[in-house]
Amino acid sequence: MNPALPKGGVILTKGRAGWVKKFIFFLAVFLAGMLQVTILNYFRILTIKPCLFLIFVVIASLTFELKWALIFSLFAGILKDIFSISAFGINSALFLLWSFLIVRLNREISIENNVLRSTLVLIVTFLHDIFLGLIYVYSGNYVPLGIFLRIITLQPIFTALILPIVFKPMKPFYSVK
Repeated sequence: MNPALPKGGVILTKGRAGWVKKFIFFLAVFLAGMLQVTILNYFRILTIKPCLFLIFVVIASLTFELKWALIFSLFAGILKDIFSISAFGINSALFLLWSFLIVRLNREISIENNVLRSTLVLIVTFLHDIFLGLIYVYSGNYVPLGIFLRIITLQPIFTALILPIVFKPMKPFYSVK
């Protein structure tokens, strides 16, 4: 055995470590999806719960290159489409849009602290909920105004407040550009 190699005999190059981090991020998105449909049901405020999928879309868009951010966003969107009652593909398309726009925004403005990240999550969640509400209305579904207003006001705030709790444990597993 070569004495220059570490104990396990494998040197993790930047490429391998990057793949491991991406795989762990995929697992984290999947686990967030499982939490979203199970345990988070016990932490509702006025029947509203935070959207962990949007948090992971923002984290992926801020930390990975465009290609991987879009892949993670599509994966989160497909999971949300599977677990939600909306028409299949709406969340996937919107998550791809948000991811692309966040990557573009991050090229222009450096988003480095939790206040800016939480504000970004608040804005993205607010816009996402408005778009979903408009899509429901235009597709012929009835959304009561009180419920719609409750969703577009409480869910973005709740999701933005949860971001630091999700972001901190994820920090070692992703690579910052």
